[in-house]
Amino acid sequence: MDHSEPYQLYDVDDPPVRDRLGIGIQFLMNTDQEDTQMFDQGIIHVDPGESVTRHVHRYSGETFYGLDGRGEIVVDGDPVPCHADEHLVFIPPGVPHYPRNPDDADETFRAMFVHSPAIINGDTYTVDEEGNPIDGEK
Repeated sequence: MDHSEPYQLYDVDDPPVRDRLGIGIQFLMNTDQEDTQMFDQGIIHVDPGESVTRHVHRYSGETFYGLDGRGEIVVDGDPVPCHADEHLVFIPPGVPHYPRNPDDADETFRAMFVHSPAIINGDTYTVDEEGNPIDGEK
């Protein structure tokens, strides 16, 4: 990364959309790219009827801001709206959650996410409906 400027300018169309956890994810800033460890961020792309695997972050809080569509974040079993330009959803560390786009949605749900601190190895793990870790899945 070029640190010659007092800021970094990121083009949100540059990072590829990767298939991860059943949805598309663009990583804008993360530790794998040698960015800051204070936080990471990116954009999720969730097609109608799709969702991410239920998971927990041990150390990182996660915030979602809806960019397109009318998705939701299921937090500890309760659906929380995350509609474009309307909602900001924060999930503290240790709380099971997952983004989803309802089956009857007309468009892809896109939301910016921010983890603080940045996700590191071992921070995220998959859980069952009661919030218990699923062996071997991270």
